[in-house]
Amino acid sequence: MAREPQESREERRAKFIETLKRRQVLALAEPLEQKLAAYRAGKLSAEDLFKALHYLSTQSEKVLKRYRNRPEVVLAEIAMDENKFTTDIGEIGVKARLGDVTALFADAIVNPADPRGVMAAGVAAAIKAAGGDEIEKEAVAKAPIAIEKAVATTAGTLPILHVIHVAVAAEPGGASSPENVRAAAAAALALAEELGVESVAIPALGTGAGKVSNEDAAEALVEAIAAHAPKRLADVTLVARDEKTVEALVAALERYEEEHA
Repeated sequence: MAREPQESREERRAKFIETLKRRQVLALAEPLEQKLAAYRAGKLSAEDLFKALHYLSTQSEKVLKRYRNRPEVVLAEIAMDENKFTTDIGEIGVKARLGDVTALFADAIVNPADPRGVMAAGVAAAIKAAGGDEIEKEAVAKAPIAIEKAVATTAGTLPILHVIHVAVAAEPGGASSPENVRAAAAAALALAEELGVESVAIPALGTGAGKVSNEDAAEALVEAIAAHAPKRLADVTLVARDEKTVEALVAALERYEEEHA
């Protein structure tokens, strides 16, 4: 596959950073709208309203200050905040990250898919909400999605190149297993190579409806990365939104480091 033009990557990075900035601005501004409504209804004092305004003012300056920096500096600062562990597995740089897979700059992200391609719950629903219904429509058109066979779709409005869909259970909402997680992760990595991407973000597959423990899922993901022979893929981020899952990812990576020191 032809190498992506550098200008295209820069444009995606700029779009990604603008999306992050917009999210943070809205996260600050939306509570103020509620405070104003409460004040108009006589349910909030003027003092409390001005406290909210003061908080917004101080926090907005922090946000604006961050995004005045060069794009690479912005991304580095976010990584410093969210990356909890970084190591190498063979020739692949691997990170455990606390955050949202849709708010992460990568060439591709992995969706723990319903075998039918439906994106109705959990991480899948979050990806659809962030990128639009087109992602789900494409996934459904390529269904059924088998555990050992990943499929790729476009990324809708997300500033990435692809969404890679993998199933971790044979039935919608069904139980998974560490073996399924390992097979699904391996399939995702193999497809990432076919797509020619350099970076991919993978959530904690199987830990939701699949009911795989955080520890077993983390171990299976690390094993899949260790067994992968990279061609172009150079960076894998294992990401979760809750600290306990990230702790399991960190522990699995630490064990790998110790065993391969």
